[in-house]
Order: sequence, then C-alpha cells, then structure tokens
Amino acid sequence: MAAKSKKSRQELLQRLGMDLGRELSDNNVFFHELVARKFGLNATDMRCLDLIAHAGANELTAGDLGRATGLTTGAITGILDRLEAAALVARIRDAIDRRRVIVRPRPEAVSRVAKLYESLGEAMMKLAASYTTAELEIISDFLERDLAILKDQIARLS
Repeated sequence: MAAKSKKSRQELLQRLGMDLGRELSDNNVFFHELVARKFGLNATDMRCLDLIAHAGANELTAGDLGRATGLTTGAITGILDRLEAAALVARIRDAIDRRRVIVRPRPEAVSRVAKLYESLGEAMMKLAASYTTAELEIISDFLERDLAILKDQIARLS
C-alpha cells in the first residue's frame, strides 16, 4: 500500500505530471534499447515487434504499423527489413490480394524476446500486487488517460 505523502498538491502535480513521466519515458527507452541491442536492433524496431506480436489474430500490414506508430512508409520498411533479417518476423503475401503483405511474428522469436522481459514483468506484477483494488483502479485510470493523451499527441505530430 502507498504511504501518505507530505508533499503539497503543487509538488505532487509537478512530480506526477512532469518529472515522473519524463523519467519513466527515459528509462523505458533505455531498457528497450538494451533489449533491442541483444538482437542487433534498436528500441523502435522492438516496439514495432511488440505491436506485431500483440496483433493476435488480426492481420497486420506495414500500412497498419505506420498508422499505429506515426512513422513513414520508408521507416516502416526499414524496420520490417531489420526484423525479418533478425528472424523475428515473416512477411506473408495475402492469398487473395497479392499486393497486400501481412506481417506476423515468428513463434520462436516471441519466446526468445519474452525471456528478456520476464524479470521486469515479475517485478511489475509484484509492485501492482502491493496496492489495494481501489488504488489499482485509480492507477489504472490515470495510466489509461495518460495513454490516451500520448496517442493523441502521436496523431497530432504525425
């Protein structure tokens, strides 16, 4: 359970609204960059792999990836070239429309990458479990709304 804070509302707003967001973003990038280097890739490549892996039964194309990330067609092509060269994804031509190319993760690649995230996932689950259900609802609401703002900003800048 979280401890009571002695900070003023303004200090908390600054810490939560600006400082922690920046620090979390920085450290997320650094972590993903370190994981990516294990595969000879960069953090953006790995984040795109994550989008591909989590598409599930949905068929994901390069265009879909471009729209989801705000990256250009050329950038997406380069990312897919690197992911394919690292044997992490496969490009599959659509049987009906041969111009359409579907991108799928290679099953063995997903497990190779997942191993590098296991300890982070375990630590995050342990942290989340330390909060009450009511606190988790508040944290979840904040993060969902934070994510919506980020997606809106990505769309605005694209």
